[in-house]
Amino acid sequence: MSLFRKILITAMAALTLTLTGCSTRANGYYYYEKKSFENYSLSSLSKDHPAAIVSDPDALLGDSITGRAPQNAGTSKETAVYHKATVDIPLKNVYAVSLPSSRVVETLTKGEEIEVAYYTDLFWMVKKRGVFLGYCEPDGIYSGIWDNYYAYLPEESGMARNAEGEMVAANSHLVDVRLYTDKFVIKMKLATDATSIGEPFYNRNLCMLQYDTLQKLITAAEMFEKDGYRIVIYDAYRPTSVQQRWFDVIRVHKWVADPSVGMGGIHDRGTAIDMTLMDRNGVELDMPTAVHTLTEASSRYASMTAVQKQNVNYMTNVMVQCGFDYIRSEWWHFQDTNTVNYLPTDHPIDSIPLVYMEGGNN
Repeated sequence: MSLFRKILITAMAALTLTLTGCSTRANGYYYYEKKSFENYSLSSLSKDHPAAIVSDPDALLGDSITGRAPQNAGTSKETAVYHKATVDIPLKNVYAVSLPSSRVVETLTKGEEIEVAYYTDLFWMVKKRGVFLGYCEPDGIYSGIWDNYYAYLPEESGMARNAEGEMVAANSHLVDVRLYTDKFVIKMKLATDATSIGEPFYNRNLCMLQYDTLQKLITAAEMFEKDGYRIVIYDAYRPTSVQQRWFDVIRVHKWVADPSVGMGGIHDRGTAIDMTLMDRNGVELDMPTAVHTLTEASSRYASMTAVQKQNVNYMTNVMVQCGFDYIRSEWWHFQDTNTVNYLPTDHPIDSIPLVYMEGGNN
């Protein structure tokens, strides 16, 4: 374990931030102000890594020393710092200039090894075998340069409503799932265009959960693993503002909960997971619908095949054994039985600080 990691873990344990800048909606429900964590500085945690904290993972491609790139400013081909990367989607176009409407100079295929460098917030420069090809959009390109950067939020405490409408003491210890385990396949659906609003709610494939909720989910993963299955996470922590925006579109509480009703959306407490299972061949199990299909067909009690019913029941039984509840309307949704103990918070996914830590999955 590196010195910096030891310093950081010690600091995390010692520095618990109690936020006082909360706002109360007119109806009396409790929320944290958006971006309330931004006044909390992590840069003093290590003199050896003054540039360890970043907010934009793409910017890590821009400078090999500081880990930063000028925001919204182009980098020239002559001064660019390139890093090894791999194409992670079936087909990836490389353009002659940094416009998707320009001439396609080459179409890369999944698994091809390339080099990429930051150019602008929307385009990277691409080389293959040291030869400059052109420009591509960042999505679908995997570069391991930020594998050791993990999202970090300080612990928080305050008051939140329980199911009876009473204000009770609650806390939050949201953690980046990747820091503690590699047992899950993470496919945050709200970071893709495949949402019910036709665009992403945020851009990072970042999965965060309450620390204690994650421990329960790891136990479930180990049980599934014995049977040859792996958990696929499609949604986890969802900021209150994202919950509100989604509800404002759907307007059906049983599919997307109104944050102002009862305990709210649960996802903004970091204790809910939308998930399915895949087998050893990477094939997802046959379930009644795709995740986030907001129709009656997604109900646990809807008409489904015998195999689908068996798969839903198997997944549900394991999750219940590990300390999770479920709801009727969505076969994919599970929530920690201790949800009432956790705060709803509104930390924008794309702005949560990233901290460099060697190793992970500890």
